[in-house]
Amino acid sequence: MMEEKLYTINEIIKDAGIARSTFDKFAEANNLRPVKTEKRGKKLYSLKDKEFVVSHYVSGKGKEEKEKFTNHKAERHDEVVDLLREQVQQLKRANEQLVHDNDILTDQLKVKDNQIAAAHQLTDQAQKLHLGLEKQVKALTGDADKPVVDGESSDINSSNNQQKPTDEPMGTKKATRKSWWHIF
Repeated sequence: MMEEKLYTINEIIKDAGIARSTFDKFAEANNLRPVKTEKRGKKLYSLKDKEFVVSHYVSGKGKEEKEKFTNHKAERHDEVVDLLREQVQQLKRANEQLVHDNDILTDQLKVKDNQIAAAHQLTDQAQKLHLGLEKQVKALTGDADKPVVDGESSDINSSNNQQKPTDEPMGTKKATRKSWWHIF
């Protein structure tokens, strides 16, 4: 007598295209019992049980049930897709705003760069005019032989060194103050 071929749970769920948890729930709901259980707990089912499970899920009768037990609901996917589309739109709007703000700031920087360049040019012109005027003053006063240092003649520096203003009123004698270190 020929022995009937037995099928493991893994073989059945592979042919039915379902998850293990779906099979367990289906087997409990339909009172499917293994024909044989091996020493290590491996359950084996008959060909009749296998065909019952496979036909239920492949023929479409168990498709809704399959989605219920495996959490693959079509409406849930649609909700997720809609949410993701909304987030993509929000990110696009935020990106457009950032690009717009960046353009404004770039334009402002260009204007400031032009203002700085104009200020440098005016400063250079002022320095050149000052130097030219100083040379004309020297030529008119006859001090053309004295060198000009950084736009100032050396006689201006020496006259500034000779006349140092004091904080004392006229006619008062300067009191000599000694530091407290002088006591020691």
